[in-house]
Amino acid sequence: MQKEKTKNRIGQTIVAVALLLCFGSILSGCGDNCEVKNSYTYYEPVYTPLSEIRSSVSTLPAHDLEQTGKIYFKDGYLFINEPNEGVHVIDNHDPANPENIAFINIPGSFDIAVRGNILFSDSYIDLVAIDISDIQNAREVGRIENLFPGYNSYGFYADTEMGIVTDWEAVDKIEEYESDCNANYNWGMFYERGIAVDQLANFDVSAALAPTNPGMAGSMARFAVVGDYLYAVDQSDLYPVNVSNSSDLEAEEKVVINWGIETIFPNNNHLFIGAQNGMYIMDISNPAQPAWVSSYEHVTSCDPVVVDGDYAYVTLRSGTECQGFTNQLEVIDISNISSPELLYTYNMHNPHGLGKDGDVLFICDGDDGLKVFDASDIGEIGNRLVAHYKDIKTFDIIPFNNIAMMIGEDGLYQYDYSDINHIVFLSHLQVSGNVE
Repeated sequence: MQKEKTKNRIGQTIVAVALLLCFGSILSGCGDNCEVKNSYTYYEPVYTPLSEIRSSVSTLPAHDLEQTGKIYFKDGYLFINEPNEGVHVIDNHDPANPENIAFINIPGSFDIAVRGNILFSDSYIDLVAIDISDIQNAREVGRIENLFPGYNSYGFYADTEMGIVTDWEAVDKIEEYESDCNANYNWGMFYERGIAVDQLANFDVSAALAPTNPGMAGSMARFAVVGDYLYAVDQSDLYPVNVSNSSDLEAEEKVVINWGIETIFPNNNHLFIGAQNGMYIMDISNPAQPAWVSSYEHVTSCDPVVVDGDYAYVTLRSGTECQGFTNQLEVIDISNISSPELLYTYNMHNPHGLGKDGDVLFICDGDDGLKVFDASDIGEIGNRLVAHYKDIKTFDIIPFNNIAMMIGEDGLYQYDYSDINHIVFLSHLQVSGNVE
């Protein structure tokens, strides 16, 4: 893919974002009175033209997983997102022997969902519909351009002439004298056409490019399909899209929710939306116009949610992007959908995704591994840990028909939990970067 480095016309964006970041003490030199000499590595954004991105969806031969993202299960196939690159197609009819059979190239793909024979994915600012009826020859059949206008990389938004930031390039090392008495809190600053990053800081390109999920998605999903509608969330808004005709997708009016939106989980005629400060419940009886029902607030923390019957299960975790220090599982009574009520709280290590099937509750507890609980008595979950798989940095899980499909930092793990007291490990499809 040919990439073009920007050389002009970013000044107004830089100034606007710099003013906002100044108040958050992220930029250097905002209002202090003494000079400090700081050393930086200067990065410039690398742009790819929109026309090139929009003509790049294609089916490629299967290749090893290099990085894992969101997962989706449908009709014996498991779709594993490789962030920013596309989707691995795994034939999972035999979970003990999953077969990597194809890769769908989708630039800027981070979230996926499937309806019938159509796979939906974001592609930076666009929504794309891909026909997977012939899984080895998937092809684009529909697209809504500019559906997600908020996509940006460190404040650098899509530009009609230059395209979208698809990479960052270190081009120089600089030293600056700045009016800054508290240099220990400096991450970097906007400089010329890019960003100057403190040499002691870690500039993670993959993090810079990631947007701030009748199949089954994991609990970390930002896409959900219900009937003829796909619902997508970004950091603040809900986007209903009529997908009944995949070649003529129709975006309805977006719904403003709140800042810090992270995940979405459908249940009956409601959407349960996880946010950094709580859970929001939307009524989709009129699918084109989701309506607010109620909310449940908690301390600021990352927040995926799953629902089973009268209860919602929410994991809260700490982390830099979450701005909090809480690591726990919350069980919420939603029998009165208009007034959710916290029932129980259980301490965890650093929980990410979760899944529930019948009385079995799975918690992906970050670098403390996968934990399996007997949840037949919701007041005793903390005392009923039936299995703990350590030494795996876990992310999300889909339990279905007694098979748990868990995605972690180093690949896909699968377990047979038909007997909760004798869970059987079935297979591990490894990320190539971790092969010894």
